[in-house]
Amino acid sequence: MIRKILRDPPWLFLAFFGAGSAAIALGYNFGTANNIGAAVYPLILSATIVLLALYGMIFGQSGPIAELDRRPFLAIVTAVLLFALVVERLGLVPAVVLCMVAAYAGQVRSRYVFFAVYAFVFGFGTWVLFSYGLGLPLAPFRIP
Repeated sequence: MIRKILRDPPWLFLAFFGAGSAAIALGYNFGTANNIGAAVYPLILSATIVLLALYGMIFGQSGPIAELDRRPFLAIVTAVLLFALVVERLGLVPAVVLCMVAAYAGQVRSRYVFFAVYAFVFGFGTWVLFSYGLGLPLAPFRIP
C-alpha cells in the first residue's frame, strides 16, 4: 500500500486536504436537528473526500502513472477561486457565470454560443433557486 501511495501522490494530497477541511469544519457551529449549523455540510463533504481518497489508495488499479492534464485541472481550480473572490463583490449571477466560463476554458472542443446561453440561464436559475426556493436572499447583481 505504501508503494501505491508513493506512486499516486494525488490520493495522499486529497486525503490531507479533506482532513484539513474537516478540522476547520469542526470549529463551526453544528446547530440542532431543526436548525442545522454551518459545520454539517463541510464536514460531510470533507469526510467524503477523505473516504474517496482512502478508497483510491487502497483499491486503486495498478498500472502506469497517468499524467495530469493541466488545462482542465487549472480551469477548475481557477473557477472555484473566481467564484469565491467574485460572489460578494459582483453578486451571485456574475459569479456563477464567471465560474462556468473559467471551468469551460478547460474544454478542448468548444460550442461558445450554446455555452453562453447555458451559463446565463444557469446563473439566473441558481439565483432563483437560492432566493425563492431556499429563502436565502442573495443579490443577483452588485455594483462594486
